[in-house]
Amino acid sequence: MLYPILVEHYVWFGLLLLLVTWFTRRDKPETRSNYLYGYGMIVVLGFLLALDWVAGIMFGLLVLEVGRIFKAWLDRKANQLKK
Repeated sequence: MLYPILVEHYVWFGLLLLLVTWFTRRDKPETRSNYLYGYGMIVVLGFLLALDWVAGIMFGLLVLEVGRIFKAWLDRKANQLKK
């Protein structure tokens, strides 16, 4: 059920991935630009070559970016509870 939604709104999920990457990788600008170039390349090639399965990859990358921030937040909360 999620896959048709991803394929239908492919461009929006690609832009969302780039936007989330922009905000989650603020601390290291060089790393952020490398990720933006890489993710942008994946999104554009998937769109131009009409590879629908790339939508699933974009969703996975989006989950990884958000999950990285969520894990850091949970680690900070765990450290606060230990103190």
